[in-house]
Amino acid sequence: MIARRLPLFFATLIFAVHAIAYEQATHALITRNALLQSNLIGASGEEFSPLVSSLGLDSYLPLGSSEYYFEFIGTLVGSNSYQRKAQPYEKTILDNLKLKWMQTPIQTWVMFGAIREDDNPSEDPPTPQDVETGLSRPLHHFFDPYFNKPLSAAGLDAIENDVRKNVDWAIGTKDSFNASNTPESPRRNRFTVFDARESMFRALTLMTSSGSSYSDISTGIDATMKQQWRQAYWATAFRALGDVLHLNQDMAQPQHTRNEPHSGKLCPLNKICLAGHTSIYEKYINARALEEKGFNSLSPFRLPVTISISPLALGPYPIPAFAKYTDYWSTSPGPNSLTGKGLADYSNRGFFTAAKNLGSTAYLLPSSNPANYTIRSTVPKLWDGSASTDSTPAYVYYGDVPDTYQQNSASNIPLTTYGMWDQFLSSKSLPNKYTLNRLNYDAMADLLLPRAVAYSAGLINFFFRGRLDITLPDEGVFALADHAMDDGFTLLRAKIRNTTPAFADPQGQSQSQNMNGGAFFAVIRYHKDKKYVETLDTAVGAAPCDDYSVVLNVAKLDASTDCRDGVEQIIVSQPVFGESLDAGGQKLVEFDFANSPIPFGMTDVVLQIVYRGPLGSESDAVAVGTLDVSEPTYFTYQNASDYIHLGEHVYTRGEVNADPALLALVQPQYCVDYRQPPPHLIDGCLEQFALDLTVSFGDLAKPIAQVIGLPNRRLIRFVYLALADEGFNPPVAKKGTRRVKVTARRHAGTAAKALLYQEGTCLPLDPFDIPPRISQMTVISPTQIGYHLDQLGKLRGVNGWYSVSCVVNGDNASPGATDDRNRVMTPLTPMSPEVEPFAITIMPEYL
Repeated sequence: MIARRLPLFFATLIFAVHAIAYEQATHALITRNALLQSNLIGASGEEFSPLVSSLGLDSYLPLGSSEYYFEFIGTLVGSNSYQRKAQPYEKTILDNLKLKWMQTPIQTWVMFGAIREDDNPSEDPPTPQDVETGLSRPLHHFFDPYFNKPLSAAGLDAIENDVRKNVDWAIGTKDSFNASNTPESPRRNRFTVFDARESMFRALTLMTSSGSSYSDISTGIDATMKQQWRQAYWATAFRALGDVLHLNQDMAQPQHTRNEPHSGKLCPLNKICLAGHTSIYEKYINARALEEKGFNSLSPFRLPVTISISPLALGPYPIPAFAKYTDYWSTSPGPNSLTGKGLADYSNRGFFTAAKNLGSTAYLLPSSNPANYTIRSTVPKLWDGSASTDSTPAYVYYGDVPDTYQQNSASNIPLTTYGMWDQFLSSKSLPNKYTLNRLNYDAMADLLLPRAVAYSAGLINFFFRGRLDITLPDEGVFALADHAMDDGFTLLRAKIRNTTPAFADPQGQSQSQNMNGGAFFAVIRYHKDKKYVETLDTAVGAAPCDDYSVVLNVAKLDASTDCRDGVEQIIVSQPVFGESLDAGGQKLVEFDFANSPIPFGMTDVVLQIVYRGPLGSESDAVAVGTLDVSEPTYFTYQNASDYIHLGEHVYTRGEVNADPALLALVQPQYCVDYRQPPPHLIDGCLEQFALDLTVSFGDLAKPIAQVIGLPNRRLIRFVYLALADEGFNPPVAKKGTRRVKVTARRHAGTAAKALLYQEGTCLPLDPFDIPPRISQMTVISPTQIGYHLDQLGKLRGVNGWYSVSCVVNGDNASPGATDDRNRVMTPLTPMSPEVEPFAITIMPEYL
C-alpha cells in the first residue's frame, strides 16, 4: 500500500514546491527603485533621460495607448509571437503600492514583468494563466552558487526533471556560465534576455534575424498595425527585462541561494511542511513594502502577525557595472563563490535561513562556530516593536557580513537568535533552538534590499549599454536628391561613433564594448504628409496646412488630420555587413534605401541607426542611436535673368528701356545707346542668359549638385535631410543651419553678345544660410507638448522652403544688395515647364 501511494506523494510534493521568493509587491518596489537609480529613468522618475532619448522613446505615447505585448512560443523551427494583454492582477499590485503607473509606461512594463515572473498554477492568490499556462516558473528561481546548482528536493525529478538554475532561466541558456551566448531553442521561458533583445530589435526595425540574413516580419500589414506592433514589441522588451530583474532580485533572498524550498504546502501535522514552511521573511518584507500593519504567516502556522509600519531601506548602494550578465549572479560559481562578487554569492555566504540556521553543515558560511560571534542577551521586542511582558531572554548572535564587491564587511549584524522563543516571539519551548525573528529579518533586509536595487539597476544599464552617436558626413547632409525626380532618397550617409561606455570584469579591469561583425541599419521614422504633391502647391507648411491647429488634432494628438497622418511609419535600409566599430571609433557608413526610398512627403522625421551583433561579451546585442533630423528641406534656385537689378528694385528690360531715369542708373553707361532716341539698352548688355550652377555645402571642389544651361524662367530644386535645430522654445541652438555656396556662371552656349561687359555677375551671390525645415511634435515635459511648424513661401508663384533667384546686376551693385524682386516679379507660367524643376546632377556619393 505504501508503495502504491509513493508516486502520488512525490507528485503532490513537487506540485507544492512552487516557492516564490520576494512577494510580487516587493519585486515591483525593488524594480521601481532600480529604475530610478538606473540610466534608463533616473531620480526624477520622468521618462525623458538621455538614454530614453537615445532609444527614441521621448515621443508622444512611445509605447502606444494599448496594453498589449507579445509572447514568443517556441517551435522546433523557431518561435511564433502571440499577442497578450496586461491583466488586472499586476495593475492591482501597482495600485496597492500607490504608483501612478498609467503615467510611466516604460517603468510600468518593467514592473509588470517583475510581478508576472512569479506566475504558477498553484499560487495563492491565483496568478493569471494567460501566458505559458501551467508553467511552474518559481521552480526555476533558485541558484546555489556554492554548489552551482538549481533547486533540488526529494522527489523533484519525478515530476519536473529539468529544473533550471535561476541564471540560466533568466538569460535563456542551458549553461550560462559556459555558453552564455547560446540560446536554448525551443525554451519554455520566453521572457529572457534573448527575448528582450529580439523584442527590442523588432520594435526598432520590424525585422528579425534568420541566421546571416534579416527578414521583414510585417509584410502585408497596414501602417496602423505596424505601429501597434512596434509599440507592443517595446512593451515586450521591457516586460521581459522585468522578468530578468525579478530573477536577479531573488538572489537577494538567501533561501533562494541556499536551496531552501518554502512553499508552505504539505503540512500534515500543522507544524512541519514537507515542501518547506512559508517564508516568514518574504511575508514580512511584503507587508513592509505595502506599508501594512500585519501579515499572515500562512502554512503551517497560519498566525496573524501585527507589525509596525516601517518603510523599507532600498539604498544607497554602488551600482555594479559588470561586463557579463552572469557576473550579476555570481562571478565565480563553485567553492570560489565564497569570495565572489555576484548577488547570489553575497546572500549565500552572508546569511542564515530558517531551515539552514547556525548548526547546519550544508554551507561553510556563515560560520556555525558560536565562538565566531558576539552573543548578547536581550529581552526581545515583539514584531510590532512593543516591549514584551515576558522577561525571558533571547541570545542574539552578532557577526560580520563580508562584501567582496566593496571589499569591506558590515559588522555587528544580528544574524540569528538562540533561546526558548519561537520566530514569532509568541511562545516558548525547550530545548533551546536557533530561530530568525523580526530583528534578524530587519538586518537582512537592510543589507540585501539595497543590493537587490543596485544589481537590478546595473543589469538595466548593462542591457541598454549599446550607444551610437550620429553626426553628419563631411558633405553636410544625410541624404540628397534632385526634386525633379520625385522618387525619394535612395541613399543615406552618416558618421557613426560607438559611444558605448566600458564595463568591468570582476577584478575591475575595463572591458571595451567593441562592435565586431554585426549588421548596421538606418531607420527613418516619420508621419505621412497627406497633402504633399511634387509641385509643393500643397504640403504641410503650405495652405491650407500652414497652421499647427490644422496639422495637428490638439484634442487627440495621435489622431490623423487632413494634413498629417497620426500613424508613425518606418522605413528600414538594407543591412550593412562587414563594418566593425571599436569603442570610441567612428566611421562613415552608407545605407541603401533603393528598394524602399525615403519619401519627400513626410513630417516628424527621426533618424535611428541600429546595430545588431557582437558587443563586448554579448554575441547578439542591440545598440541604437537616435537623432532628430530636418524634414525634407528644399533649396530652390531660379534663373530670373529676365529682371534687372537697379538701385533697390528690379525691372524688366522693357521697363528699363521705357524710363530714362532707370537708364541713367545703368552701369556701365556705355550699355545705354543715347545716339538714337529714345535712349535704350544696347544689344548684348543686361540681357537674359542661361546659367551653369555649382552648389556645395562647403568645399566648392566637391560640389553636391551641378546644372548645365539652366534657361531663363526655369528653376532647380534639390532636397536634403540634415540636422534639425535643437530645442523648442527660444533660445534655439541653430546647429541645423546649412551654409550653401553657389557658383553661377553664364552657360558657355549663350551668345557672345550676352557676355559683353557682364563678367557672369549674378545677384544675389552666395553664401546662403539655410535653416532646416521643421514640422515636428516635441514632447517638452510630461505636461507640455509643442508643435514646431515651418511655413513654405512663394517665389514667382512657386512654393518652396528656401528660394533664391538670379537677376541681372544692372548697376554694379555689391553682392548681397537688397531689392524688391520677391514682391514684384511676375509668377512663372502655371502648368508649364517653367514651374517644373530642371534636372540637375547630384554628386555620385548620394546616388
